[in-house]
Amino acid sequence: MATRYNVVAAFPDEQRARRAVRKLTEVGVDQRHLRLVKPGHDDDPDRVAVLRAEMQDEVTEGWAGPSIGFMTPAQTKGAVNGVFLGLLIGGLIGVVVGVVWGLFGHGPPGPVARSLIVFLPFAIAGTTAGAIAGGALRPRAEASFDRTEPMDDARLAAERDTIVAVHVPDADTAERAQHVMEELGAERVDAVNADGTPLPPQSEHPRPADPPGRWWWPGRARG
Repeated sequence: MATRYNVVAAFPDEQRARRAVRKLTEVGVDQRHLRLVKPGHDDDPDRVAVLRAEMQDEVTEGWAGPSIGFMTPAQTKGAVNGVFLGLLIGGLIGVVVGVVWGLFGHGPPGPVARSLIVFLPFAIAGTTAGAIAGGALRPRAEASFDRTEPMDDARLAAERDTIVAVHVPDADTAERAQHVMEELGAERVDAVNADGTPLPPQSEHPRPADPPGRWWWPGRARG
C-alpha cells in the first residue's frame, strides 16, 4: 500500500461503486487517493486485501474442534441445525421401533429397557447424520445464488465485486471514507495498514496499553 491509512470496500455492482467514488470526492477525499478495481483483476493489491480480510473473518467466526477440525460459520450453522433435525427424526423412529419391541418383544429386559435400547442408537445415529449432512449442505444452499460449479461454495466478495480503495495519509479521512462506503451499501468495508494487512477485529477495541494508531502500523496487525 502506498499510504499508512487504507480502506477497501466491495460493492455488488459497478454503478454503486462509482456512486461511492463521487460521494467520497464530495466529502473531501482527493480523487488521487481513490481507486476503482473492476472484477477480473485478481492480482490487484486492493482486491487481494479484501480477500485477506474475508478469509480472516472466516477464521475468526469459524469453529474448531479436536475431532472435526475447522468449520466455517456456514458449516457450523448447518451442523447445529442438522443435529436438532437428526435428533428429532432419529428419536421418533427410535421411539416407534422401541415401543413396538417393548410391547411385543420377548427377552430378559423389561418393556422400558427394550424401548431405551432401541431409542438411544437411533437418536445418536440421527444426530450424527444430521450434523454431517447439515454441515455439508448449508454452504451449498447459501451458494446457490452465485457459484461457478454445482458443488462449489459461493464466490467471495473479493472475487465477484467491484472494489473501491481509499489510500490517504491521515486516519480521520480514512474513518470518514469508511462510514461513507458503509452507508452506500458496500457488501463489506475493511481497514488495511501500509503493508496490506487487514486490521484484526481487536483493532476496534484496543487495549489501554496500545499506543494510538498501533494497528495501522506496518507489520503490527499480525502481532
